[in-house]
Amino acid sequence: MQLLAAYGVDTVFGMAGTMTVELYRGIGRAGIRHVQCRNEQGASLMADGYTRATGKPGVCTIIAGPGVTNAATGIAQAYCDSQPMLVLSGGTSTLTHGKGWGAIHELNDQAAVTAGFTGFSAMVRYPEELPELLARAYALFRAGRPRPVHLSLPRDVLPLPVEADWSARSLPSRPMPDPASIEAAADRLARAQRPLIFVGGGAVGTRAALTALAEGLGAPVLATNAGKGILPDSHPLSLGCSVLQAASQQALAEADVVLLVGSEVGMGDHFLPKLEIAGEIVRIDIDLAELTSIYAAAVPIQADAGAALPALAAALGRRTHGRGREQGVARVREIRARNAAQMSDLEKLHSRVWRTLRAALPADAIVMGDASQLVYTGCFAMPMEVERCWYYSGTYCALGAALPMAVGAKIGAGSRAVVAVAGDGGLMFTINELATAVEEGLALPVVVWNNDALKEIVDQMDKRQIPRIGVEPRSPDFVKVAEGLGCHGVRAASHEHLAGSIREALGADRPTLIEVRQDASWLAA
Repeated sequence: MQLLAAYGVDTVFGMAGTMTVELYRGIGRAGIRHVQCRNEQGASLMADGYTRATGKPGVCTIIAGPGVTNAATGIAQAYCDSQPMLVLSGGTSTLTHGKGWGAIHELNDQAAVTAGFTGFSAMVRYPEELPELLARAYALFRAGRPRPVHLSLPRDVLPLPVEADWSARSLPSRPMPDPASIEAAADRLARAQRPLIFVGGGAVGTRAALTALAEGLGAPVLATNAGKGILPDSHPLSLGCSVLQAASQQALAEADVVLLVGSEVGMGDHFLPKLEIAGEIVRIDIDLAELTSIYAAAVPIQADAGAALPALAAALGRRTHGRGREQGVARVREIRARNAAQMSDLEKLHSRVWRTLRAALPADAIVMGDASQLVYTGCFAMPMEVERCWYYSGTYCALGAALPMAVGAKIGAGSRAVVAVAGDGGLMFTINELATAVEEGLALPVVVWNNDALKEIVDQMDKRQIPRIGVEPRSPDFVKVAEGLGCHGVRAASHEHLAGSIREALGADRPTLIEVRQDASWLAA
């Protein structure tokens, strides 16, 4: 734990157990803050939320066996969303490994359990292995495509003495772009008649270069959920995160050159088997595998977007002079108008709620969204002027993620506003973590969109004429549940009441659950 402190770790999320008590001796010695979850799933999701709010790898400490399998959802979500996370789990004694003796919390091969959804997973057998493994983890976090790392610490290894002082190792830099590839990309983009830029989470931190590229090319800029806000939604060339909407999908299909930056273009962003991209793709990604994926690139550039986009903007500046900006602005205006005209009645209802929330929240508020219809609409209906403010894990799409992620984000963000938005079904997966938020004294609004159903699945069943089986669970009285866990609780009675409740919650001494019923008459007003 003192070595982790040297790497900048100041907070861990977890649940102590018989195998990890020695680890907690180290937490105390190192002066690291420990946030106790109510379930290890909460610990991994909190660590994920902390990462997204701070940019630092989140850390969780859990027991072996059930702790690992409970935490698997949050670990896998971090993997799918390219988030760094360090998972330190206990382990059965080394003598028992692979024996099937029935040791407490036994898994036949614990490192293998998480190997498929981590950057790497290892069982530590000697203390001397740890400095190298931690350096490898932090090198991956910094210089590669970020993924979670799981290290299992057997109960007979944790108490062993360390003969030498441990210190943090120097880490590698992120990969730089090949100059010849940058020039080739600039040539193609300069010749484009209908260019379009598509950015994901790998482009975070590139606003200046992205703006220069967009304005130099006159190119509309489309974002995934993870890329939302890199270019402000108010910019006249921004299409925001509207990739769910038909007119934006059509614009992508009609572009003759697409600059795709830092995204795998996961199906959770667009709900299609594959987006149609007929034009040439200039692709920038730190992950070599993405450059040869189903969205194969005519010009593939393996590099950190933070280095590649400024280089590309400079190269393009030698070729163009913003000649197509007004044409691009007109394209964006027309695409936005068609998207707005094609919204369903339910999306219009959702949009009114998001307008209310936007007005009540600071510009840099972090919104943690769960898998729910309200959040699906929010992808394009909730304007964002700042990056790293909107989070919805559409790829892994785990129900219940929003609340614990918001807890971790709020702990990492300090005075910055954080809000969780979840459906009634999703909230019930992790509602126990309201107790953690109460114990930490977090001013955290938790908005519950209640339609007394797993409504997306209900709609799919109805459309396919399948009977509604297992999709309409009875909701509890959320306000009373919240109060019973020590929170404030309120049921919104109007748009003004909802906005006022959000503002009050941001200054409260504990979390506030705010229920919004989809069948409330005031929503349609």
